[in-house]
Amino acid sequence: MKKNNLSSVLKKIYKLLDKRQKLRFLIIIIIMIISAVLAQMTPKAIGWLTDDILSKDLISFEKVIPFLIFILIVNVANEIIKIVRRVLVEDTATRTEKKARSKVIKSLLMAPLSYFRKNMTGNIHGRLNRCLDGTIKLVKLLFMDFAPAIFNSIAAIITIFITLPISLALPMMLVIPIGVFIVLKQIKSQKGIRVELLNSKSEMDGTIVELINGIEVIRICDSLDFETNRFDDKSEYLRAKEMKHHKAMALFDCLKFINQAVFTVLVIGISTYLATKNIISVGSVLTAYLCFNQLLKPLEELHRIFDEVSECTVLATDFFKMTEIENDFSYLPITEKSKDKDTDEIINMENITFYYPESEDKVILDNFNIDIDKGTYLGIAGPSGCGKSSLIKSICKLEKATGTIIIDNTNINNLTRKDISKMIALVPQSPFLIAGTIYDNIIYGIDREVSQEEVEEAAKRAFIFDYIDNLPEKFNTMVSEGGNNLSGGQRQRIAIARIFLRKPKILILDEATSALDNTSEKHIQEEIEKMKEENNTTIIAIAHRLTTLKNCDRIIVLNKGHIEEEGKFDDLIVKGGMFSDMYFGKLN
Repeated sequence: MKKNNLSSVLKKIYKLLDKRQKLRFLIIIIIMIISAVLAQMTPKAIGWLTDDILSKDLISFEKVIPFLIFILIVNVANEIIKIVRRVLVEDTATRTEKKARSKVIKSLLMAPLSYFRKNMTGNIHGRLNRCLDGTIKLVKLLFMDFAPAIFNSIAAIITIFITLPISLALPMMLVIPIGVFIVLKQIKSQKGIRVELLNSKSEMDGTIVELINGIEVIRICDSLDFETNRFDDKSEYLRAKEMKHHKAMALFDCLKFINQAVFTVLVIGISTYLATKNIISVGSVLTAYLCFNQLLKPLEELHRIFDEVSECTVLATDFFKMTEIENDFSYLPITEKSKDKDTDEIINMENITFYYPESEDKVILDNFNIDIDKGTYLGIAGPSGCGKSSLIKSICKLEKATGTIIIDNTNINNLTRKDISKMIALVPQSPFLIAGTIYDNIIYGIDREVSQEEVEEAAKRAFIFDYIDNLPEKFNTMVSEGGNNLSGGQRQRIAIARIFLRKPKILILDEATSALDNTSEKHIQEEIEKMKEENNTTIIAIAHRLTTLKNCDRIIVLNKGHIEEEGKFDDLIVKGGMFSDMYFGKLN
């Protein structure tokens, strides 16, 4: 456990706290000090009881009762304030967890798309949960375990030096540096293994999600045994690492026990010897033993706490790395205004070059140029990998491209994500649905009040109202995660219903009707074209099923990042070029 790592993590956790939570920590510290003082009252009271009453020839039980009542009151009071401390710490921890969870989710949602290409979804999910749990556990450890142990140790040491002679107090203190030395050696030797275990478990999470997502293919290929063996190999690697860790931990635990046992015998021996020489009283022997136990108890806790703090520091460090992921370029503040352009077109793209940051040598769009008129229905076709998706991502500011992109007379560099969301609506081939009601999914992303009548009208235009209306709970029907209780066509129609509420300036359809039957597709196509006429909407449609593009005002055919040909549907068919070859199945 490096001090700089821990101190850095603690500073970041402190920043998560609001003013009220910081004040609570001050109250918690005061409570811990009071609790530590009360904890020393019992050994002192037993010493007084032994010397003042039990050592006399005639013992009156009535004189013992006040001591018993005192011990009872002290212990009950101590337990009550411990409960108060626990409630305060738990409340602060839950509030901190809520804020931390929101912060890391926001960080992930604003991360560059390249981050998700480099990291498996399951890996991210597993890391997030474990690291968040570790961060909150660190807060609890410090104020439920570590700080009380420190205060109790200090109180025990003070009591020992006040009550006992220096010849007994000093040997008792030697248990502390030896015990701490063993713990530090343990932490140093195990830290690397902890990081390896963390990474291995994250990889296992990624593998599990990968297998679940591919379960149908696994069954079709009958690769159950292959995948089981592959997973078993990873599990065995993890198990071997864990066993190496557990064996080392068992050895260190043994050393801790021997250290404490030796000093316990030493304390009993020295205190008994001093009592036989009348240097200390019999009551002081009991006090010495009980105070030493009060010292050993937090020391035993410190062994565990230091160990867990070390692990939680690794987790918390990783957690804060996730909260500090560099924001995607589209979320960066606009510090310098790029040059706008006053044109008649809705989109102007000049000298556009596009490649993914992790594959700079693979240029997808190279010196690409296009102008798209307002209210145009533009179709985009081309073979796989020709640059269709890259073109759309550039227009939507999802990926960064070099060159100039003008959206409705404004340079895309001057547009925030909010600006783009108000201008552009995208319906992808695999629409995003949330685990909520159908109503929630239709109004998703709409930042205004939407009436039930509007939602119903949007559903009708998306050709899904009849299906919803026949459901027992209608628009309040729950949609499962990812819309898995809906068919592909139903998911697409719900996503399409959103656009009739948004009425965007630019509508991008990326294989948006690929899962629809011909009747549904024809109806929706008519409604989209009607919306285009009503709002002068510019529509950009990508389609592999080329008949979808039949009513387009203009079609461009991409090939290797440039426009191979363009024109209207019938003209391109007759022309006999790439589009014609694709239409007649000569080219994929």
